[in-house]
Amino acid sequence: MARIGLLTTSYPRREDDIAGIFVRGFARALATRGHRVEVLAPEPAEGTDPPIDEGVQVRWVAYARPRTFSRTFYGAGVPDNVRDPRAWPGLVTFPIALHRAAQRAVRGWDALVSHWGLPCALIAGAVRGSRPHLAVLHSADIHLMRRLPLRSHWARAVGDSATQLLFSSGELHRDLLDWLPPVARADLAARSHVSAMGIDPIELPGRREARKKTSAGGFVVLSLGRLVPIKGIEMAIDAIAGIPAATLWIAGEGPSRRSLEMRATKLGVPVHFFGEVTGAAKAELLAAADAFVLPSLRQRSGRTEGMPTALLEAAAAGVPIVASATGGIPDVLTHGRNALLVAPGDATALRNALSDLEGDRALRRRLGRAARTVGQRYLWPEIAPQIEALLFQG
Repeated sequence: MARIGLLTTSYPRREDDIAGIFVRGFARALATRGHRVEVLAPEPAEGTDPPIDEGVQVRWVAYARPRTFSRTFYGAGVPDNVRDPRAWPGLVTFPIALHRAAQRAVRGWDALVSHWGLPCALIAGAVRGSRPHLAVLHSADIHLMRRLPLRSHWARAVGDSATQLLFSSGELHRDLLDWLPPVARADLAARSHVSAMGIDPIELPGRREARKKTSAGGFVVLSLGRLVPIKGIEMAIDAIAGIPAATLWIAGEGPSRRSLEMRATKLGVPVHFFGEVTGAAKAELLAAADAFVLPSLRQRSGRTEGMPTALLEAAAAGVPIVASATGGIPDVLTHGRNALLVAPGDATALRNALSDLEGDRALRRRLGRAARTVGQRYLWPEIAPQIEALLFQG
C-alpha cells in the first residue's frame, strides 16, 4: 500500500457536484487498489465538506480571504471564470498556497499525482524529491501553454516535473510535443501516454420506466455537460430545429444557459433544460434518450475538448452518439462503427446525422451496442490497474 498525494485545481465540493468528478474517480480508483490518497484542492467559496470516500482524504487549500473571494476555480472552469477580473488574484495566490501545503504534506507521501499541469504538475515536481510523479494533462493545460510566452519552456518544465505523463487526448499530446526541440521531444515521448479519464458504472432503469417517468415522447436527443462555449450546444439547438419529431434535453449548468434558452425560444425548438443532474436522475435521462449529442467546437484560440466523460457515460449506457470529430473524440469513437461523427461547427451535418438516427431504428440499435462496448472499457475498475502501473513504473 502506498500513500499518494494528489494535487488538483478541481474536485467535487459536495456529493452531487460534477466539478472535477473524474479527479474524484481517479482518486477512488487508486484507493480501490489498496492505496491511501490525500487530495489537495482549492477551497471553494461555499463552506462545504467534500464527499467522503474510503481511502481518500480531501484537504481544501485556502487561497483567498474572505472565503467568498475564492472565484478562480469550480463553476464553469478556470478558462471561463477568468473572464471576470475578480478571479485573477487566485491565479497567483493559489499556486503559492498549494506549494506550501504540498511541502508540509509530502513527507507522508510515497508518490504524487497532479491533475492539470499549471500549476499542479510544476508544484508536484518541485516538492517530490525522488518520488514518482504522474502528471495528468487536460485540454485547459495545452490551451493555457499555447497562449503563454515561451510555451516551449513551460512544456519542458511540465515534462521535467514528472516521471510519467498522461494526456487526455492524442491531439493534446501531439501539440505539446510539437513545441519541444528534438532531444526533449524524444525524452518526453518515451514517458507519455494517452487515455481518456474513466467513468463510474451507471445502473440504468428500464427504458419504458424511464420514458414514462421523464415524460419522454417522440425522438429524444440528450446533451449532458457544462454549458460553456466549447461544448457547442447552440449547434444542437439549430440542428433540432430541422427535425420536427425531435426534442432536445439539455442537462447541465453554466454561463451559456441564458443564451441557449433565448436561442431555443427564438427558433421555437422544443428544448427542456434540466439543470445539473447526477446519480439516478442522470441514469433516467440516459435510459430514456434515443440519441446523445455533443457538438463540441474548436475555438478560435485553438482550444479543443480532451475526451468528455459525459460522452463515455452515454457510450457505456448504450445510447447512440452524434458528436464532433474534434479533440479526443476520434481517439475513442469511429464514424459509422460506434458513433456518427461530424465536422465541428457544421449544424447541417449535425442535423443530417440526427435525422439518420431518427429515421432508422436498426442504426440506433447497432451504434448503441457498439458504443456500449467502447464505454465499458473506460470504467474505473477497468483502467485503475493501468493508472497504478503508470504511477509506479517510473
